[in-house]
Amino acid sequence: MRQETATRITVMILGLFIMSLGIAFSTKAGLGTTPISCVPYVLSQGFPLSFGTFTFLMNSLFVVFQYFLLKDKFETYQWLQITLIFVFSVFTDLSMLLVDDIIITGYIFQWIFCLMSCVLVAFGIALMLKANLLMMAGDALVRAISQVSKIQFGYVKVGFDSTMVLTAVLVSWVMFADLVGVREGTVAAAILVGLIVKFFVPRLGCLDRIFTGKP
Repeated sequence: MRQETATRITVMILGLFIMSLGIAFSTKAGLGTTPISCVPYVLSQGFPLSFGTFTFLMNSLFVVFQYFLLKDKFETYQWLQITLIFVFSVFTDLSMLLVDDIIITGYIFQWIFCLMSCVLVAFGIALMLKANLLMMAGDALVRAISQVSKIQFGYVKVGFDSTMVLTAVLVSWVMFADLVGVREGTVAAAILVGLIVKFFVPRLGCLDRIFTGKP
């Protein structure tokens, strides 16, 4: 059991890193980042705190919101989401450094990087789902809202992502009088990532065998 848990944690951490690399690719593409990351990215462009730091702060608030929404139904171990967020935030800043020297010229190459980012983010999410230990704070908050409101998870997810994008647009216009971090690539990510996750998950069945140690 300990070996299985250690393997699941390893896969989860790998998934976090791949997700962060995908998000870094999306920012480098210059076509807007993913819906869940657009708010911290916009804030990082206007304040002297890193993208990863704002990611940590925003997602930590999501965990607190879960606590107040669920109250007695909030399971104590869910506070471990904050540890997950911290690791992801560090990976985000590391990934931003890794892609810092990449130069992209031309709209076609921007879209290539944008699509690569969608694949990376989706693969990272698929690994997280297969590890089946903790949800990312944003998705966990969506689940909490769905439980309290009795509205289907998918509908709440659409509303949540839309709220993140609209918030990023508003903050961007207030701070820069321009759109920063939200463009056509944001819409592409909102549409494609979920579809690509559905493609990857059934093809990662080998991980189930690795977790259990069974042939």
